[in-house]
Parts: sequence; structure tokens; C-alpha cells
Amino acid sequence: MADHDFSSWPREQEASFVVYERRTSDSAKQALTIGGIAGAIVFIIAIGIYLGVEPKKDDLAKDMDMSNLTKRTDDNSTKPAPKPDKPAETKTETAPAADKPADKPADKPADEAKPAAESK
Repeated sequence: MADHDFSSWPREQEASFVVYERRTSDSAKQALTIGGIAGAIVFIIAIGIYLGVEPKKDDLAKDMDMSNLTKRTDDNSTKPAPKPDKPAETKTETAPAADKPADKPADKPADEAKPAAESK
């Protein structure tokens, strides 16, 4: 740091702080140097571990029965599924025949119950 005035104190009193300013500057440089060296050492150790240590290899499939994962080609797999004896009965409305068009809404009579319910 420069040894010049930076405050409003007298020059003699200000000059007495120069020693502390130099010590602060030297300590900061030393801390930065030590931190850089420590970081470089940790980086080199990490790269050495990454490149030097072989990862553990577990073969998780060695105990697996692979025969139940492959496609079977025996006679049982080619037979079709048995058909049910009787189809289940369901109640559904029958659709209009394909040759007859559906009724238009105007062709159907209006509900007579609706006007009676509105008049109440």
C-alpha cells in the first residue's frame, strides 16, 4: 500500500498505522496462497481417487432365473384360450338398424309431463 494520507488525521499519527496496514496486506496474501495450495492438494487427491479406485461391480442378475423372461416356444403357448360356454346377458338398448336413419328430434312428440310440472 502507498504511504500517503487517507484520512484527516495528522501525518505523524497516520504514519503509525502503516505497520498495521502492511501486516493486513501480507496476511491476506499468505491466506490466499495457503488456500490455493490446500485446494490444489484436495483436487489432486480427488482426481487420484476417481482414476485409481475401481468401483465395486455387483452382478445383480446372476441369481435371476432368466427362463421366465424369455419367450416360450412349447405347445402350451400356441393354444388359443378356451371360449366361454354361454355369453353373459346384458340389458342394453338396441341400436337402430343401419339401413334406417335415426329419428329426428322434431319427429318425436314433446314430453307432456314437462309443461304440467312448470305450471305448478
